[in-house]
Amino acid sequence: MALIKCSNCGSEISDKALKCPKCGVSIVGEDSVQDEKVSIKCEECGTEILEGEEACSNCGCPVPSVDMSTEKDSPQKVEVTAVNLSPMKKNTKRNITIAVVSVLLIVVLLFVGSSMKKQNQVEEYVANLETATYTMLQGAADAEDAGNLIKSVWYNAIYEEYDSETNKYTRPNGYYVSDFNEALANLFSDSTFMSTISSIESNQETVASLMKDLQNPPEGFEEAYDAIKDFYRAYTSFTNLVIDPSGSLTTFSQNFNDADSDAVNCFNAMNLYLDN
Repeated sequence: MALIKCSNCGSEISDKALKCPKCGVSIVGEDSVQDEKVSIKCEECGTEILEGEEACSNCGCPVPSVDMSTEKDSPQKVEVTAVNLSPMKKNTKRNITIAVVSVLLIVVLLFVGSSMKKQNQVEEYVANLETATYTMLQGAADAEDAGNLIKSVWYNAIYEEYDSETNKYTRPNGYYVSDFNEALANLFSDSTFMSTISSIESNQETVASLMKDLQNPPEGFEEAYDAIKDFYRAYTSFTNLVIDPSGSLTTFSQNFNDADSDAVNCFNAMNLYLDN
């Protein structure tokens, strides 16, 4: 057996020894002597202390008992740095939040747009209801005046009643016409009266167009539409009697009075919905 020197502390040891009995360094063979010496840091001042020293050469702090060979022979620890996923998670969360907010905003805008459109449709429908109602009322009022004049001319021509308003139709030459039809013909030849009849006819056309716009009432206006349809029926019957009078004086007067009352009643029923 031969003696060799420990590569770490220089002590003579057997060449068969597995580690130095003095310093404890592992000895596998001459060719495997490590050039690097294991060191630790002083707990007190941080100075590096070589393996085998019992105290810090800087501050004299005793070195704690550490099995340096175990630390030296142990596999090298690989420090793995974990990837910080927090920013990615934050970005993902922020993107999701933005997406959700965007969707909610679109839904709100669509709802508001739909509500505004519905509100505009309701307001437009109410405006058309009012326009149609008061247009019919105006036409009915003109028809009432014209119808009353027709009845007066008709009656005064038959019974030869003197009246400053009807004389130019019943007594055009200072004496009564021989037939009431002549008096009515004189009335319907008068430019002023025919202007009134033309106005009534034009009123009918306007009302018919307005009624087309009211055919599809929005929710909650079905009863109002039924009411204005009744008024339109009564208005049409009343105005047609005046535009084209027929029958006898008795039947015309009766039909005229009934149609007039019907139109007034239907207007009052329709007006309840306009007030609300």
